[in-house]
Amino acid sequence: MSYLTLEVEIDHGKVTLKGPSKLPDKGSGLLTIFQSETPETPNLTPLQALETLQNHLRLDAGKAAEWMTAVRDARH
Repeated sequence: MSYLTLEVEIDHGKVTLKGPSKLPDKGSGLLTIFQSETPETPNLTPLQALETLQNHLRLDAGKAAEWMTAVRDARH
């Protein structure tokens, strides 16, 4: 018995070979699915997103106000 490992892509339930390799005419096997890890994005209100960004950037209230003014001015 020999083993053959092929890289495939799955799109809407259809499995297609990723490379130029060919499948045998007849055979049996197992399919292992590697799911890509996507980080869960929480649903935040705009105010919560701003507060999260301020915390991430370590902005105090004064620096946050300056930053918001700079963003507002850049949009005009």
